[in-house]
Amino acid sequence: MLVYLAGPIRPKGDQTLESNINNAKSIALELWKKDYTVISPHANSDLPILLADKEVEALRWLNGDLDIIARCDAVVVLPGWEESAGTKGEIEFAKERNIPITYYPDLPEISSTELLRPKQVRGYIDIVMNGYRVHLAKNADYSPINILGTGEIGLATRIWDKVARLLHLIGFNIDISKSEYDKPKIAKNESFEDNLIDLSVYSIIWQLYHKGIWGK
Repeated sequence: MLVYLAGPIRPKGDQTLESNINNAKSIALELWKKDYTVISPHANSDLPILLADKEVEALRWLNGDLDIIARCDAVVVLPGWEESAGTKGEIEFAKERNIPITYYPDLPEISSTELLRPKQVRGYIDIVMNGYRVHLAKNADYSPINILGTGEIGLATRIWDKVARLLHLIGFNIDISKSEYDKPKIAKNESFEDNLIDLSVYSIIWQLYHKGIWGK
């Protein structure tokens, strides 16, 4: 589990820069010993000192931390966060993305899937990040009009093309006797967005299954 430590850096009240950094380093070491993978901005090179000396713009620092949080599995909030506007912003950012948050000394629970199926978990992350990089590379060659021009109908057609090809490759013979477009429907149970999430998740699961690491 990749954990981000969110806590005060710049001194407030009885805090000092040194005490904030040392406290974060101590807790980070504790978590490493408990099998968490830890990212602590307090130990990020000399950046806390550069920030305190105003050699690094605070907004640039905070935005960079949010980029890191977005890629983490959980956030552990350190003592003294109540006086830190930056930490409060990090907490809200994590909440908006449904990233689990705990307040030290409470720690996030490591999923049984991570403990029992490490190859599957690592493979899932690899596929997600590779897909992100492929998106960046391929999208650079396109204008947004390739999607905006046809909208949802075009996207559904692209997905159906891939599904039909996969069905053919695993042995199905498909006969379409009738297909017509009516109008969009309003979901009563599973939302449209949940359906798209499930579609992407099952696509990754299929890749893991095909690689032989599903369940391992």
